[in-house]
Parts: sequence; C-alpha cells; structure tokens
Amino acid sequence: MPGIFQSLDIARRAIYANRLGLDVASHNIANVNTPGYTRQRANLKAALPLNIIQGQLGMGVTVESVTRARNQLLDFQFRRANVSLGDSEARTMVLRQLETVINEPSDGGIASLMNGFFAEFSNLASDPENTALRNTLVQKTETLVAAFHDKNTQILEIQSGIRKDTQNSVNQVNELTRRIADLNKKIDGNSGLLGGSNDLKDQRDQLLDKLSKLVDIRYSENRNGNLSVSANGINLVSGNTFNELSVKTAGAGNGLSLTVTNKAGDAVNIKGGKIGALLKLHNKTLPDIKNKLDNLAKNFVDEVNRLHRTGKTLPTGNPPTSATNIDFFVGTDSASIDIAAPIRDNVSNIAASKDGAVGNGDVAVSIANLRNRKVFEQGTQTLSDYYTNIINNVGTQIETAKNENSSQEQVVNQIQNQRNSESGVTLDEEMTNLIKFQRSLEASARVVRVVYDVLNTVINMV
Repeated sequence: MPGIFQSLDIARRAIYANRLGLDVASHNIANVNTPGYTRQRANLKAALPLNIIQGQLGMGVTVESVTRARNQLLDFQFRRANVSLGDSEARTMVLRQLETVINEPSDGGIASLMNGFFAEFSNLASDPENTALRNTLVQKTETLVAAFHDKNTQILEIQSGIRKDTQNSVNQVNELTRRIADLNKKIDGNSGLLGGSNDLKDQRDQLLDKLSKLVDIRYSENRNGNLSVSANGINLVSGNTFNELSVKTAGAGNGLSLTVTNKAGDAVNIKGGKIGALLKLHNKTLPDIKNKLDNLAKNFVDEVNRLHRTGKTLPTGNPPTSATNIDFFVGTDSASIDIAAPIRDNVSNIAASKDGAVGNGDVAVSIANLRNRKVFEQGTQTLSDYYTNIINNVGTQIETAKNENSSQEQVVNQIQNQRNSESGVTLDEEMTNLIKFQRSLEASARVVRVVYDVLNTVINMV
C-alpha cells in the first residue's frame, strides 16, 4: 500500500532526474566552442508505476538515457562528400604544379622553341654557308633541348613529391585507425554507463571525418558501440585492433601501391579520397603525360635526323669535301634528346645542302617544313598539333579538378552546416533548459519539504 515514503521517493527521483538535466545542459554550454562536440540530451520517462487495488499509482520520473543529437544519415553524406573533396583537392594541387611546369603558351615553352628551331632552319636555307646563322641555330637548339630536359625533370620531381605526400597520408591513416581502435576499447568498457561514452564517440567521429578525406571507407557500429572500418574490403579497424597500411614502389616507373601489414600482406586497391587520387596521378596521369612528351621528343628527333642524314655538310679539309649521313640529334625521349656531338663541335656539319653545291639549302628547307608535316596519329597531326593536344588535355584536367573541388567544397560545407544545426549547441536553447530543470528541481525540493512537514505532524500526533 502506498504511503508517505512513496511521495518522498517520487521527489527523490525527480531531484535526481532534474539535477542530471542541469548537468547535461551545463555540459553542453561548456562545450559550445569545442570542435566536433555533439549536443547531448537527457531522456526522461515516467518510472514504473506501483500496482494498487485502485489501479496503478505513478512513481515519478527516471532517466532513461543521455544521448547525442546525432544524425547518422548526415554523417554518412558528409563522409561520402569528403571522399570526393579529398580526391579533387589532391588532383587540383598536383595538376596546378604540372600547369606551372608546362608553362604554355610562353616564349620559353616547347611550342615556341620548336617554332624558333624551324624558323632558324628556314633562315639557314636562304644562306646555307653563313656560320653566324649556323651558330644561332645551335644555340636555339640547345635552348629547346634544355626545355625538354627541364620538363622531364620537373615531372619526375612532381612524382617524387607525390610519393612523399602519399607516405605522409598513409602515416596519417595509420595514426587515425590506431586512435579509433583505442577509442573502441574505451567505449566498449563504458557501454553499460548511462551516457554511453558520448564524448568518446564525438572524438571517434572526428577521426572518422578526417579518415574519410584520405581514403574511401566503409564503417559500421555494433550494439556495444564498437566501430569497424574497412577500405575496399580490407579491414582497417575491427574492435580494438587495427591494420597498418604501407607504401610499396615497384617496376621501372616506381609505381606506387598499398599493402596492409598483416601476415598475408594483402594489397589494398584505394580508389577514392586523397590517397586514391595521389596513386592515380603518380601511376597513370603523370606517366601518360611524360610518355606523350617522350613520344614528341622521339618523333621530333627521328624526323629531323631522317632528313638531315640525306643532306651534305659544308666542304672542309684539303681538298674540301662534304660529309653526309650525319644525325643532327641523339636520344630517344625527353630525357636523352641532345645535339649530336659532330654538330655541337663543328657547325659546318649541319647538312643544309642536298647536293653540296654553294647556296643550296634544300635540306634546310625540308627540315623547316617539318612544322607543317603531319607525322603523328597516322598522318593526321603535326608536331605542333600533337603538343597542343597534350597542353589541352592537361588544361581540361586542371579545369575539371578545379570545378569539382569548388563544387565539393560547397557540398561539404552545406552538409556540415546541416550537421551543426542538428548537433551543435544553441545557447538560447540550453539557457531555456537550465531554467526548466531549475524550476523542476526547486519544485521537487518543495515536495520533500512538504513531506518533511507532514512527517513532523504525524510524529507529533503520537
């Protein structure tokens, strides 16, 4: 049968519940400026009623749980968008470096220097015996060769920078997964507590946000609050254990790949996020551009040499004689292209003449006309067309990366604003909660006082 002490018990529960509500509101206010903090709320419900003859008698209030105001769908959308943002940021960064390397159109670019090379042969054709024109041709050619070498070196330097950036990013992934596994252990140990390790889960969500920008991840949380994280089917975190990633280089092109440091050494095929973009840039995008630059250099060398070998040099010696079948260039790609030693050592070995006759510059004319000959893509493109396509391809990739980066930044910011509106702390709301719980606490204390007075009255009646 209910008695006076039931009223006291109801007041006790109310004091505890409302005091906890005050604590939660105070905790929210204290963390209003804490990055990654999620607003918490005390969930109250009516206590189990007491069955009496007349029916059921309410027994006050109890705290069911303290939960985070977290929207899992927005978290998922944010991390998916973050994967794309990490990818576009990495591509934009590297392609901008490549844009600086190519530096077209400019006076020091390969396109302009190749045109200058052909123009000098055209000048030489009008005065084949002019030593000054020959020296100028060699000087212009040296500048062109240096441009090919410089482009090749800088592309390799960008690849080297990507390897370092990839290693640093993988180190970040390993540190993040280690910390997530450590938080899993702590959260699992606190799974039975009223708050369910809300603050620890906030820390873990922050780590998950950072991880999603580096790699395309999948994750799930079990009933105990433990988070499992994987990348392309490879477990990165499972419970309180984690697998580290390592960077491997292989092949003549030092191709990059990732493996997981478990007993099997499984390969990890990362396609998204910053690391996925870096791997693609290193293993495909830059090698493709370098191969095209090498192909341009090779065909340029081959075509000039093919014509130059048919010409004759200036007559030298006693009696004066002309030589033929001399290469103007050596090398097979952008790294090895160079002026042939006989040309560099003696400009008289430039074979401008077809028959060695004084004033004949037919070979020089043929080489000058190479600028208009279609020698690429089965006779459909000139040297200039081919190089222009390389430049346009890079420009298109840069523009695409910039647009995607700008678009993804807007998407990520928009979703983050939605997350903040749902999960962030609003001081006006928390001040209202403080007043609400304060008034309830004061009223509950008043109930205790009334029960105390009633008890005194009963005792004094005895």
